Amino acid sequence: MSQRKTNNNFTINNSDSKASEAEYDDDIPFYQYSKFENVKLISKNVYKAHIKKIDLQQEKTAVEVALKYISLNNFINEVKRYRKLEINDNILKFYGITKQENTNNYMIVFEYANNGSLRQYLKTNFQKFDWNIKLNLAKQIANALMDLHDNNIIHGKLTSESILVHNGTIKLNNFGINYLKSLTTTVTIPIQYTDFKYLELFNKSLDIYSLGIILWEITNDENTNNYMIVFEYANNGSLRQYLKTNFQKFDWNIKLNLAKQIANALMDLHDNNIIHGKLTSESILVHNGTIKLNNFGINYLKSLTTTVTIPIQYTDFKYLELFNKSLDIYSLGIILWEISNDGISPFENEFMSKSALPSSTSTSTSTNSNIIDLINDIIIKEKREKTTFGIPPKYKEIYTDCLQRHGNSRPNIFEVVNDLSEINVTNSLENSNEEGIQFNHPSINSIATKTNNYNITFIKNLFEFFIDIYNNQSKAVQLIMFKNYIREHNLNPVKIFHTMIRHHFNYWFTSLIGYLYKNGIGTAIDNQMSFKFFSLAANERIYMNNTSSDLSLRKFCHINKEMGITHLAHMYFHGIGVEKDLKKSFQIYSKVANEGSNIALNFTAYCYCKGLGVGKDEEKAFELYLKSAEKGNPVAQFNVNECYIDGTGITKDKVKGFKLHLKSALAGNINAINNTGYCYENGIGVGVDKKEAFRWYFKGAEKGNPMTQQNLGRYYANGYGINQDQVKAFEWYKKAAENDDIKSQYAIGRHFYEGRGASKDIIKAIRWLGKAKGNGNIIANRLLDEIIDRMI
Repeated sequence: MSQRKTNNNFTINNSDSKASEAEYDDDIPFYQYSKFENVKLISKNVYKAHIKKIDLQQEKTAVEVALKYISLNNFINEVKRYRKLEINDNILKFYGITKQENTNNYMIVFEYANNGSLRQYLKTNFQKFDWNIKLNLAKQIANALMDLHDNNIIHGKLTSESILVHNGTIKLNNFGINYLKSLTTTVTIPIQYTDFKYLELFNKSLDIYSLGIILWEITNDENTNNYMIVFEYANNGSLRQYLKTNFQKFDWNIKLNLAKQIANALMDLHDNNIIHGKLTSESILVHNGTIKLNNFGINYLKSLTTTVTIPIQYTDFKYLELFNKSLDIYSLGIILWEISNDGISPFENEFMSKSALPSSTSTSTSTNSNIIDLINDIIIKEKREKTTFGIPPKYKEIYTDCLQRHGNSRPNIFEVVNDLSEINVTNSLENSNEEGIQFNHPSINSIATKTNNYNITFIKNLFEFFIDIYNNQSKAVQLIMFKNYIREHNLNPVKIFHTMIRHHFNYWFTSLIGYLYKNGIGTAIDNQMSFKFFSLAANERIYMNNTSSDLSLRKFCHINKEMGITHLAHMYFHGIGVEKDLKKSFQIYSKVANEGSNIALNFTAYCYCKGLGVGKDEEKAFELYLKSAEKGNPVAQFNVNECYIDGTGITKDKVKGFKLHLKSALAGNINAINNTGYCYENGIGVGVDKKEAFRWYFKGAEKGNPMTQQNLGRYYANGYGINQDQVKAFEWYKKAAENDDIKSQYAIGRHFYEGRGASKDIIKAIRWLGKAKGNGNIIANRLLDEIIDRMI
């Protein structure tokens, strides 16, 4: 076979063409047309042919090829573009060019696709294809299109007819495609593939629209009326199987998280007036440990005469005829019970026994009677089901309330979610016992429904408080104070969250929504959603008029943007919801600090002080701390105080350090309040004064600082600056321990062991000491060993 080459350039002589010469700085093989055999027209301008030998991947091989007429206009650019994509197996291979003898007709030589178009391939083989094959086809098309878009190429004619298949492999032809310019041009692809919104302007979005149609075609056989929907796959199977397989490995934090996820998902359904109607541990799925509810195509049972297609123990006997949200609450109660009891539904044996189940010949009336009699036997006669030891009492109360006989006595889903969010596992386990659960509490006749109106004024007040703690407290203290604010104002965190996320103008408090997601306030912790909302805040553009109301809102929007940026930096700093990147975190802090953020300036100083994301420079750190402190930042003032006391980046000066601590404490910084007390206790920069130390510790403890609560407990326990009082010592230690103060966890364990300030309780002592040990407290470990030795 002859090929014409000239110094690695291919030259085409065409006297009739506007371009008499075209040059390409790479080899383009040229094939004599006479070498092609069995040339047959297979579609408009496209021929199928055989050629005995072709230089393909350095091998001489007999191949089947396709030939297509082309115009030389823009031919070289087309070849350049095409060769960018040659490496992709899902793009038709370009072999070269040929010219019909005695004519000026040029043709390109392509790989031949022996399965024809995708549409024909699907019609011929659809019934034989399982979902692995269909999904593989979809992935190939998407990957090929991604390569086009990655090279800024728009296909513009993507259909199941234009996509080819060769030996089961997708082949896209991107050579010589024409872009439609306007509605006045001829539309050469079927109209159903053309997004009506983009008929005048064709861009990548057009291809995506067409891809959606093709993906639909892959899932639907045109020869049948059988349609299928494509769902996310849940790799852990049903909740029941997940619990049975993993129950012994799960601690109560995991179980509680599962319960919260289910309740939150159900809350979204009810909030949109959707009743599930088939809520069971078999219908709930789990994917990578995350709950997945399928709400597509659920059928609501209409009456007692219809077939009950879900396990009868999930079906509220009162609502077998009329299904409403209360039915879902009843089923949720059963599921919450299962989560706490090895994945087994209550009274499963009774329901599965032959005597309990109605026979197939029973009438609907007798069937209903049997069901109700069985449930009455369980609930009204107060039959008990043995439960697993260690279930938090609050958790038991929640599912017991869900199982109330009368629907109007059950909580709504918002109350369930709120109650679950308030469970403190450590605190709850102290009061757990091994008693069975009674599914009917006569003393509980109704549950009050909270009807607080979470309007814009409420959101504004909450956001102002959020801004205040952002400006004046450390991040650790911010969370404690925020939760205290919600509790002290008797607010429902679930309603707070859902009111805010559904608010039409939430763009000015998106940083607060991100904060709620990050800390699991009113919802399950979701670091990805937290990152998303912080990003929304950080990238918000602010366009407003200079009216008085808009100026007020502008202030909120600006601080919201700043908080979004600094929280994003914090997430990069700790690797929360994103890969840890200290350098990027520092760059964000530094940039926003240079733009005027006093808070970011303090964080930038911290990075210099510790050498995180930037070279360690204590003098630079002190300089920036001082700059931020002089602008009125109480947290920076606290850090300057610490620098003076420790001699970090500045000559040690404890007196000056104490004075600055006092100034910061008076400004309301909780950490400074604690350290002021510490200075009085230990004579740092001021004379020793235990009474004054007690006064400052008491002030800080009331504001919720766990470190200060621990110090106050220690003062009561030892009679420092106040009369000794073991009961009050225990109370303050307990508050601090519940806020994860490790020293207080040890102290509570010791108090339980010795019976000081509380009744002696070895089990609770071991539990708290074990928690302290797990958090690294060595003294707790020693006391645990001592207790165990004595027991042996």
